[in-house]
Amino acid sequence: MIVGIQASRNFNDYPVFLRAMGTALSMMDKDDPNFYIYSAGPFNLNALAVEFANVSERNLKLRGISVKFKKIPSSWIKDNISDIDYFAYFSKPGEGSSDIVDYADSNGVEVGVYRY
Repeated sequence: MIVGIQASRNFNDYPVFLRAMGTALSMMDKDDPNFYIYSAGPFNLNALAVEFANVSERNLKLRGISVKFKKIPSSWIKDNISDIDYFAYFSKPGEGSSDIVDYADSNGVEVGVYRY
């Protein structure tokens, strides 16, 4: 499973991020051995994703799942939207969302918008 993530510059709520990762993990096929997190940033979100990948690696490995994190430019998501299984966008209330949210939704990708 490939999970694309992006956030506003002000987002830094780890419990909300964990909720999104839990949602993505619950959507995985039982036969899928990979959980890849592709982050279009910014830095705060990358730090949350790295922490999640490091902390959950041992537990997921016991379940036969490999977790990996990769930083990507936002253009990669648009160019490879057919490879994304789930896209999560994070922001604080009152902040707008990324144009990638609409793009992913219009291309049949499951989208989660987390505003807290």
